Amino acid sequence: MRDRLLTAFCNNLVALIGLLALSSCANDNHNLCVDKFTLRSIKIEDTDHAMVRGDQQKRLYGAVSLEEHQQRIGQYYELIWDLDDQPLNNNGNSHAQLVFRYKKAATGAKIHTLTKHYPHDIHNGKWEINNIGNDYAKNGRILAWRADLIYGGRGIANKASYLWRP
Repeated sequence: MRDRLLTAFCNNLVALIGLLALSSCANDNHNLCVDKFTLRSIKIEDTDHAMVRGDQQKRLYGAVSLEEHQQRIGQYYELIWDLDDQPLNNNGNSHAQLVFRYKKAATGAKIHTLTKHYPHDIHNGKWEINNIGNDYAKNGRILAWRADLIYGGRGIANKASYLWRP
């Protein structure tokens, strides 16, 4: 009897977790994803999780001298976007545009803007934005950011950090 109750409980728990996972994915915008990684030290720790260690190794790959390693310290943002589910305009000539706005520690409330345009035949890709090296050392960390995906002149998706306030 006890085994049957435990099995029923586990089955119900698995079903509940599945429903929660589906409901969270339904609200998530899949057109734009922002992946952030901060490299704080050139020393690769053996005790870190494998994913963190892999990101550290990826960012330091190819750096030979101590100076080259130190120039890699900072923040890395990767904007991954996909417009394959968006309908084309009548002329089929809609362009994609990514806009990354951010505020840095040294410049306070000033909003910096980076923009990248893609031709009409490109509907997905990645854009890496780095705040590393001398810029990171002199102007500090990015404290707040917002990324917008624009297609055919209209906003498709946006992601923002918790601290973002325009």
